[in-house]
Amino acid sequence: MADTLNSVLIGAVAGLLSAAVTHFAAHARVRLDLAAQYDKQLQESRLAAYITLWAILEPLARYGRDRPVTYAVLQDISNKTRSWYFQTGGIYLTRASVTPYFDWKALMQPVLDDAALAKMPDTPIPDKPLKDIIAAGSTLRASLSADIGTKRLSRI
Repeated sequence: MADTLNSVLIGAVAGLLSAAVTHFAAHARVRLDLAAQYDKQLQESRLAAYITLWAILEPLARYGRDRPVTYAVLQDISNKTRSWYFQTGGIYLTRASVTPYFDWKALMQPVLDDAALAKMPDTPIPDKPLKDIIAAGSTLRASLSADIGTKRLSRI
């Protein structure tokens, strides 16, 4: 009788332990699945936002620009990127990319604040500030690319 009672108690404890482990394992699996789904959606949204920003930056290409970068062009890029930041993509910038984004914007601002250039919107931007702006734009694009992993081999 004592052996039967011990067997029943051991079976009950084992069953409870098994149920507890199964519950926590299932709960952990559901959380991992939800986290993976969220990360996938975030990456897809980030990719779409970054593609839009990348296209806005085209007039600041280091090579093969189809027209000179003028005050008017720079003002247009600044306006479009401000709208992009607040309406589309700013929320998706990672910590690694937010600094290059604002560094780039900070380099453009003195040029945009230049009253003499504003009076001649079709005059090309002087070489020194333009080279710095273009280099900062290149750094920003490299950071965006690193965020979404487009320059590395597939993990699959």
